[in-house]
Amino acid sequence: MPCKDITDSLKILVDQNDNFVRYKLTKKTCGGDVGRRAMLTKWLKDKPISEILKLTPEELFVEFPTESKTWEYLYLKHFIAIKSGLGIIIGEHSGGVKDFCTVDSIEYTPDGITLLAELSAGGMNDEIKSCSGCGTCGT
Repeated sequence: MPCKDITDSLKILVDQNDNFVRYKLTKKTCGGDVGRRAMLTKWLKDKPISEILKLTPEELFVEFPTESKTWEYLYLKHFIAIKSGLGIIIGEHSGGVKDFCTVDSIEYTPDGITLLAELSAGGMNDEIKSCSGCGTCGT
């Protein structure tokens, strides 16, 4: 039986040059994958934070076309989670308790930055905008 907690955990690593290294998005309570644990890593790896923050959902669906509304939602969920976490790292978002992406910790090392955060599903749904009619998802 699935748990009733719908909070997700996000871990993002960026290198010392502010380039994306990897991430994982899991369920907070059980650690289970959200769709797939890190389904956008290959696409984003080694991109600068500034470039990732400029990416649009339309570009996401060009890279990952899908006719499934479930996978469309999961790709968007990962995409928005990553962009929110990176926004916190560069100071674009506070990551405070009133934000849907809240900081648990940020660790600075000579190798880069690790962000641990929590995402509320309700807030995430507010971030996922309705279809703009771009046609990239097949609708």
